[in-house]
Amino acid sequence: MTSTGPASHVPPSKAAPDRRAKLLASLVHDAFQFVVAIRSDFTVEFISDPVTALTGLHPADLVDASVADFVHPEDLERALLHLAGWERFGAPGGTTNFRIRHADGAWVGFDVTAAQVSDGVQDYLAVYCTPSDYQHATDEVLARLLDGADRSSALAPVLDVFAWHLNDSSVAIAWDDPDIGRTSVSTGLPDELTGVAEVSDSPWERVRTTGEPFLDIDQSSFSPQLASLARAHGRGGLWVVPIEDAGSDQPALVSIWVRSDGPRPDGHSYGMSIARTYVELILRWASQVTLLQRAARHDQLTGLANRRALFDALQLGESRGALLFCDLDHFKPVNDAHGHAAGDAVLRQIAHRIEDATRSTDLVARTGGDEFVVLAPGLTLEQAAALAQRIRSAVAQPLEVGDAEVHVGVTIGIAYADQAISEMTLGGADQALMHAKAQARGTVRWAPGPMPDDEIARQNRT
Repeated sequence: MTSTGPASHVPPSKAAPDRRAKLLASLVHDAFQFVVAIRSDFTVEFISDPVTALTGLHPADLVDASVADFVHPEDLERALLHLAGWERFGAPGGTTNFRIRHADGAWVGFDVTAAQVSDGVQDYLAVYCTPSDYQHATDEVLARLLDGADRSSALAPVLDVFAWHLNDSSVAIAWDDPDIGRTSVSTGLPDELTGVAEVSDSPWERVRTTGEPFLDIDQSSFSPQLASLARAHGRGGLWVVPIEDAGSDQPALVSIWVRSDGPRPDGHSYGMSIARTYVELILRWASQVTLLQRAARHDQLTGLANRRALFDALQLGESRGALLFCDLDHFKPVNDAHGHAAGDAVLRQIAHRIEDATRSTDLVARTGGDEFVVLAPGLTLEQAAALAQRIRSAVAQPLEVGDAEVHVGVTIGIAYADQAISEMTLGGADQALMHAKAQARGTVRWAPGPMPDDEIARQNRT
């Protein structure tokens, strides 16, 4: 007795030739990648249908065209080198990447492999082109980081690891930027769908609070407002994943929205695994760069600007005003009697007091062991004199060092510039300070300048 089953169970080798021909055609024309058969003169013999979905170009318009018509000019020489000699040496091995012109004028990256094929009469080079979303995206991330990109610019390419444009998905990355606060990059979503907007019962606030991912495939846990907004943008399920941010106590959030009536958003798990790595890398890199930049321009002990920051500001020379050179009095006995840790604590307290005595637009720098400089643009002579007295009064207040109370004072040299504060102004303030230290500690001395000589003399006696 012979048993027969459904046609689908017939081994491929036994299938009717016309079915096999249809299967082969479907493998070529219904695939995600497209294939191009290229002649030895670099013109196109055949190109499969998926080229239209991926580039907007039509096969009929590309047959007989040269590869130079659609390969990026910067990639063309390399492409021709890959194509040259295949008839003699065979198809080049491995995978490479080329940019191909899209119908809208953009350039789209493709991973390319090759094989030598034949129609029974003539040989061709078959080039198989697969969209390289995540490879291109990760390469772009590294290039931007090396170019010194900020967080937003470096994070933007990560959106493309999800091939969101091919899947009609939407992606957002939200984080707390130390300079501008909560911000995001996205594929065109409003803030209310990215995690930037502060809404107490939103999925993103839940993730920030719990530290756990959020997944809703049918919007069943959404507020009515969020569900309505999501539907208005054609969005369905949502997946939010937290990622550690080295520069913040809040995690960064990667959000994946799928289209309405689309697949589950956690189907993007491979893209998410890549995104997690690169988002954490970018934020950690950015945090380290920020710390290094701050260390290069700030005094480690007090947090004030350092000499480099001061001289950078002096190079600008943008405003008239005053420069005050301050040297602490009676500081060495504090170190000798209580130790260097106590001395460091005193310096930190004095730094805060001097900052509190100045305006937010003034620059306060620590330039030496117990030396401080105040760059005060825009001050009048009278205001500069008043600032010096405020600093003297602030520094003179008693300081607590462990169980002891200590007292220090300050001697100040002032130079005034009626054109632009510069290194010359700093030199004048330094000279005034040296004269004050030699004659009477704890005083304020003015350098020669725009103030009348009799007024300088009166101020120096004060």
